Amino acid sequence: MRSKIMEKLKLMPFGTEAFRILAASLKSLLKYAGDLRSLSYWDAPVLPDLGLLDPKEIEFLEAEADKEGLTLWECQVKVQRAIPRNFRKRFSAYYTNHEGLEIMASVLRSLRGPGSEALVLADPFLGSGLTLTTGIGALGPERVREVWGIEPLRLPALVAYASLVESMGGRREKVKVILGDAFEEIRDPISRGLRKADVILTNPPFTRWRELEREYREHLLTLTEELGYSAYIIRREVSLQALSMFICDLAIREGGLLISVLPASTFYTIYGRGLKILLKEKYRVHALIGSPRTSFSEGSGFKEVILVAEKNRSRGKTAFIEVASDLRQADLFLKEGFCSGFDINALPRFLDTNWLALLGSSELRGVVMKILESGLERGTLIHWEEALGRASMIRGIEMYGPEFFFIPNGRWGIVEEERNSIVISDGERNLEIAKDFLLKTLRKPSFYSRRIEAGVSSYMLSIPPVNVEELPDDIRSYVEWGMNSGRAMPAIRNFGRHWYSHVYKQVKAKNPFGNLFIPDKVDLNFRKRGVFANYTRERVTASKNFYIVRIQNDYFAKLLAGWFNSTIFISLLVLLGRKISDTWTRFLESDYLQLPVINLRAGIEAVNETIEIVERILKMDLPPFWEQIGEDYRRELDLALLKFIGVRDPEISLDYLYKTLYRCCSS
Repeated sequence: MRSKIMEKLKLMPFGTEAFRILAASLKSLLKYAGDLRSLSYWDAPVLPDLGLLDPKEIEFLEAEADKEGLTLWECQVKVQRAIPRNFRKRFSAYYTNHEGLEIMASVLRSLRGPGSEALVLADPFLGSGLTLTTGIGALGPERVREVWGIEPLRLPALVAYASLVESMGGRREKVKVILGDAFEEIRDPISRGLRKADVILTNPPFTRWRELEREYREHLLTLTEELGYSAYIIRREVSLQALSMFICDLAIREGGLLISVLPASTFYTIYGRGLKILLKEKYRVHALIGSPRTSFSEGSGFKEVILVAEKNRSRGKTAFIEVASDLRQADLFLKEGFCSGFDINALPRFLDTNWLALLGSSELRGVVMKILESGLERGTLIHWEEALGRASMIRGIEMYGPEFFFIPNGRWGIVEEERNSIVISDGERNLEIAKDFLLKTLRKPSFYSRRIEAGVSSYMLSIPPVNVEELPDDIRSYVEWGMNSGRAMPAIRNFGRHWYSHVYKQVKAKNPFGNLFIPDKVDLNFRKRGVFANYTRERVTASKNFYIVRIQNDYFAKLLAGWFNSTIFISLLVLLGRKISDTWTRFLESDYLQLPVINLRAGIEAVNETIEIVERILKMDLPPFWEQIGEDYRRELDLALLKFIGVRDPEISLDYLYKTLYRCCSS
């Protein structure tokens, strides 16, 4: 009978725990309704469908609800786990955990504490109602004029409704829960009976944009533009959380308070740039709060933060707080206050790209900012985009089947190299490959981790899109080997007939050649890496594991190689890099374009001194970075750059940089 009831109430395909959650939710509501038939007349999710049950099913359900069962709080937590994994992922049903809720309550008490004003609380992305019941608990139900939320899943919507009615002491007339998609329902809030919110407490969906169906993505973009937010859509591939914040902006009144859990990536990726512009234009951002824990959501693997913003155009500093595990959340804002922090409207460009670098107190941040701001003021440093242009950096070549396209590889070695060709062998036969079909290339960053000047001994196969029978005999034999051995299967699956030409097509489209190369990610422990960026005397290409810096002047390429391998730049990596694990970090092209680099026109004498030092160490086998601290060549390079930048007391500044960097990375 349980299954039949769940089916009639359209609560399938939830698991067996779902019925217990249903019964417990109804038990709570029956305190205010008397019987299930009365509940079926309530304006609430799921409840009207109780009228579809026959008398025996009603009797059974009332008996089950009368039993001792789950508490409403347990229902709010457990309903997430009762949702099948595919549904949970699709709807991003990851609810705020205890730590996140405590912080939200603390913030709300601090900013909307004791008073007589009756407030409208809302969550357009309601889930099981945890954020709103937390808000009611923090303020007291007597302070709540109305509370509303929107939720697309039926069982969580019912749990949220029951929890909110209970939190409001049974005053159901003050509670409204809409079953539906917030992006649709919020389009016309007045017709849905929704008041503008005084406070929004939310944890919006974080589903990856590419995992949404294409038609739904296009629909969301069109809808967002129709609602007046087209100026904040920087590119068509946006983030769902940014669109969710636009919905919250639509739902909140002027002067209202927005408290939201968001992925940390919102504040350092290009996809969140539009949201940051909106916040600067329309909001007073009080705080961004992080935690040593990775997430504020149950079951989420994302690093998350809590945004605290008030919808008004006043200016003030934003507190970037890293919550210590032993800090009493109730005293959080009283202790930190809003007197210290950063003005997000006046951040240097290199910091504005990554607000996460501002979290907590950071001695390293202070040292690096002082150096960079000194150079930017003097003109000895300049932002990459202004100095070199957007086209100066390009990602290396992406290939499908590296054990086919790279030579040498696991099967074929180079046994002879001529001016115009190479001879390769698999131990059984030799093939001669003309260099017209080959590109010298950097393959893996780990191959070049000890010398700035990379010794390039690998080639990449680049074959024009002609029919196989038109290729030279030895090339055709190699292509046939790739097909028969399976080494070329990834390319065959992805590109069809002229699969062997996808590298050639990228080369023609991108012109991916240079003599300065930056790895796309790096282990900040630098256990095995002695250099960050590589230089080559000849212009070569690289795999997608590198960014290629396209600069024509070899003299300047060496200067930039010195900059990218300096302790100053390594400190920037530590401070601003996108952390993709505990120790690995990366920059994207859009990040690099906002970073300061050496101004190549700032002074020829200082440039010459730096290049002389770089040339002395180009071919040196360098130990892991941390072992270089204290060595003469490392100090000479860093000191020459600090002098070039124009830092006061460069010797003292360098010693301080070494100490703070070591403390930061060894803690």
